[in-house]
Amino acid sequence: MIIARPEWFGRRKYGGWGVSVKTWQGAAYLASVLLILVAVQLLPLSTMARIYVTAAWLVFLFLDMFDVMWKVRRDEREYIHEAVAERNAAWAMMPVLVLGIFIQLISSSLKGDPYVDPVPVIALVAGVIAKSVTNYRLEREN
Repeated sequence: MIIARPEWFGRRKYGGWGVSVKTWQGAAYLASVLLILVAVQLLPLSTMARIYVTAAWLVFLFLDMFDVMWKVRRDEREYIHEAVAERNAAWAMMPVLVLGIFIQLISSSLKGDPYVDPVPVIALVAGVIAKSVTNYRLEREN
């Protein structure tokens, strides 16, 4: 546990991933994090120093929130609901990514310079790897 406490937050059910504020302490934590981020931008620093300080702050914030998301308590029903919601989100994103890759490839090929942004391709490959590893692990456990 770094700074934020899991009891200050709840699982975000609607509107994305992550956590939502549950108590006044969570709201105060979020407000202080944002105020510090704004304050850093107002400091008389060089551009590179500002970038480094902001990046360090965002890495800290990511680690702190990842710790909270990992520790937020859920009951068995919430785990099942979350698993179904995550599966449905993945199924909704996959055809959009694949279609986007094909449109990009066809469009760039028609211009004589075939190109595909590697980020969606990497995302799809990472998804396949995550699914394969998860299925392998679950089969080994059962």
